[in-house]
Amino acid sequence: MSIQQPRRFVTTDQGHADVLNGPIDTLYANDLELAAQVENIKKDPAGNGVASKEALDNHASNTEIHVTAAKQAVWSATEGNAKKYTDQYAAPKQHSHPASDLPSASTQARGIVQLNTSTGSTATDQAATPSAVKAIGDELRQLINSVKETGSVKSIQRFSISSNVPDGIVNIAPVNVGKAMLNLITYGDDDSHMASIISPTQVKFTHARGGDYYIFASFEVIEFN
Repeated sequence: MSIQQPRRFVTTDQGHADVLNGPIDTLYANDLELAAQVENIKKDPAGNGVASKEALDNHASNTEIHVTAAKQAVWSATEGNAKKYTDQYAAPKQHSHPASDLPSASTQARGIVQLNTSTGSTATDQAATPSAVKAIGDELRQLINSVKETGSVKSIQRFSISSNVPDGIVNIAPVNVGKAMLNLITYGDDDSHMASIISPTQVKFTHARGGDYYIFASFEVIEFN
């Protein structure tokens, strides 16, 4: 829209005309100056410190977080420190540990545990393997089958021994040798050990080595009717 110059007052009294025309001339001059500034802003918004409509539209759709330069510096430093800490101290996604770095399991604490195939161990920090469980199951089934084949149980005598001599004798209550059997569990330094009922009142143990090598055993003498 162009600026229209207002009509000036023309009277026979020039003094009164000047009083009215002075403000009109001033307003017209101001309008011209404002119009010139508007045109200049349209031609160069950024140079006049004014955001263009395009810039405002782009800014409205901008999802980036706007912060002060000081805050941005704090964020940048924090990000750098986090990356540095990760590079220096964080473990990689794929890594491993030697067994010595891991805690051992016990009856009071979680941890790694060693497997044990023994069926007579008394360790409390080891775990039985499936083979050990199967061996106990096989012995139990064999005992049950023997009981079924022999008849009803008349008596059971239980004993425990510890010996470092090659041969040992354990005295038992009188049994009918033909109707008695041993249920034996042995453990210790020697794997070559045997036991047998040698008389109605005696069980004999034999193992390959003596001296510092011990045999530990628990057994039952089961007599049937």
